[in-house]
Amino acid sequence: MLTEAKQVRFRTTSDTTESQHVNGGIAIYDGTLENNLQFVICGCCGGIFEPKEIAFIRPLEWISISEEIVGE
Repeated sequence: MLTEAKQVRFRTTSDTTESQHVNGGIAIYDGTLENNLQFVICGCCGGIFEPKEIAFIRPLEWISISEEIVGE
């Protein structure tokens, strides 16, 4: 099965309404016509969030983060 990855802004359902904390991460979709969300990898902690744990998600334009990951 084909999958599609997108850089996203997201908020989890565990975030309180006071904090409204927004995270960045990578969303993995199933690649079907419906393009169903499979999970989100948090860019801060590397945690995996299931679709039911996502309160808000918005795709972003893809940017290279390779140098930041390898520390250059």
